[in-house]
Amino acid sequence: MTSLPFDPADYAEARSTLGSLGAQPNKSLGQNFLLDKDALDAICDAAGLQPTDSVLEIGPGLGALTVRLLARAQHVTAIEKDTKFASFLTKKLKREGFKLVGADALEVTWDTLGLPQENVKIVANLPYSISKPVLRRIIEEWREHLTSATVLVQREVAFRLTAAPNTEHYGPMSIMAQLYTRANMVFDIAPEAFLPAPKVVSTVVHFEMLPAPSIELASETRFWTTVRAAFGQRRKNLGNTLKPLAPREKLAQIFEQTSIDPKRRGETLSIQEFELLARAIWSD
Repeated sequence: MTSLPFDPADYAEARSTLGSLGAQPNKSLGQNFLLDKDALDAICDAAGLQPTDSVLEIGPGLGALTVRLLARAQHVTAIEKDTKFASFLTKKLKREGFKLVGADALEVTWDTLGLPQENVKIVANLPYSISKPVLRRIIEEWREHLTSATVLVQREVAFRLTAAPNTEHYGPMSIMAQLYTRANMVFDIAPEAFLPAPKVVSTVVHFEMLPAPSIELASETRFWTTVRAAFGQRRKNLGNTLKPLAPREKLAQIFEQTSIDPKRRGETLSIQEFELLARAIWSD
């Protein structure tokens, strides 16, 4: 690991830099800067970075994680929407192996990032305000380009990503993570490690991207149509939520054929059971 060009993971340094930029953490952008050096190093450890790796970071802010990624990886591309921080990092990190993309992570296309088409690792402290849509983009749209993603999110989001069926946090996000990745919560980070301190505990989650969905799907579109219908009215049972997908008589046959009780709710079904329902609903 090479030495750091500078280290903004210091409260006095961070406040001074923010003052010089005339900037404040933007609540609407979900900006909470992680300044705990041990936690930042532990995130890099969890990502399993190698000297030949290409890394994508989302929302670098003042660059506390960025400089550590550059010390461990061959190339780092960082996406930053806030123009003040984008300009600051562009001037501060004029070095080979670093690219700053001033853009919205929800809108930028992969081909504009200057990264390889495969074997990229994402390592990011995701802005809280966009963590869920960014996670969907990472897993649903970008996974073919990735080997892994190591992200810091609100602990509630981490629970949703790793929840098992028939538990409080289980839902479409859990199913997405289980279908396309192997997801694990790694460790928590307390609010006082951030500037400003958020009102929630944060959790690092590591995803290994799967080369293919974890179960064989007859149709991804139909699978997800079934999932969305089942969770569209979370407190209603399957006999009611799946009515828009098939006539009443066919649904009755499907529940009997699949041995799935129509009085169950979507949150009790495994991904295998959702696929059974999808195949049966669209069978001839």
